[in-house]
Amino acid sequence: MAGFDITKILNKQTTAQTENAVTEDFEEIKLDYGKIVITGKNKYSMNDIEDLAAGIEMAGGLLDPLILGRVNGEYKLAGGHRRYAAVDLLVKDGKEEYREVPCKYKDMTETEFRLYMLIGNTDYDKMIEAEEWKEVLTQAKEEGSFLPEKGVRVRDYIAKIMKTSAAVVGDWNRINNNGTDALKEQFEAGTIGVTAAAAASSLSEEEQNDIAERAAAGEDIKGTEIKEMIERKKAAAAAPEEDTEPEEATGEQEEKTEEEHTKATLAQMQPSASDTDTTEEEKENARRLHALKMLEKYYIYLNEDDLRCLEAMLQDCKRRKMEYGALDCGSTI
Repeated sequence: MAGFDITKILNKQTTAQTENAVTEDFEEIKLDYGKIVITGKNKYSMNDIEDLAAGIEMAGGLLDPLILGRVNGEYKLAGGHRRYAAVDLLVKDGKEEYREVPCKYKDMTETEFRLYMLIGNTDYDKMIEAEEWKEVLTQAKEEGSFLPEKGVRVRDYIAKIMKTSAAVVGDWNRINNNGTDALKEQFEAGTIGVTAAAAASSLSEEEQNDIAERAAAGEDIKGTEIKEMIERKKAAAAAPEEDTEPEEATGEQEEKTEEEHTKATLAQMQPSASDTDTTEEEKENARRLHALKMLEKYYIYLNEDDLRCLEAMLQDCKRRKMEYGALDCGSTI
């Protein structure tokens, strides 16, 4: 029996490379799914099985093979637990034509099989594991058995436990909470990476599903491409705010509209301001209020660092108000 090259696996930097490395010398086979042994070692989510089963049925069968380790003559499931569960659901529903499934297998010792199970975790698996850690730590925090340090987020602890960055944990969280089933399915399949999937999760359901369809068709979708798409959408959304007059408006009309907008803004911020005498200070205040009101429109795009920065700015403004004895200008909410 050929040796199991652990260094070949550990030297790889990405999940996709790892999976290719450990299955490149596997043999292809078709098996009755009932002959595959489920070890119970895979602890990850089995959600959305019905949707996956429907997708397999629409495709006419399982497209991606199950990954097996043949240990002492038994075929043990090492990868593809959700696909296995979807096939099981179809067969139990009377669809016997899906009983025979494509697989890739390799002879392994029990230790080699367990090693494969550990190293074969995909980014999707890690996302689920991070969510489990979040639930456990949050519960422990509520019970008082976990007391995080001041200023340290639960996400930071999860990152330390899983030996990754807090930014990656944040990406997993966005995908898990905001991604459509189609997007998460392609993320699980490895056709779209963490950065791209996280960026796509901020898009509409239709846009996410379109990206998932492109990824399923074999297109290499980068996170930078999706971020550029988001920036173009933001620019397009902001354009009407800047163009308050039709294109044929004269310069004089545009100037008048801007003046009216400034007066209206000042009226909200300083009711006592003169309608005929707009000072430079009042104009600066109008700029500040305008920026705040634009934040109301784009607040959903704030990330954790942006939010913390704004909270710090708010505290700083309160401090300056107390120090300078400034008059209360009222609330912008």
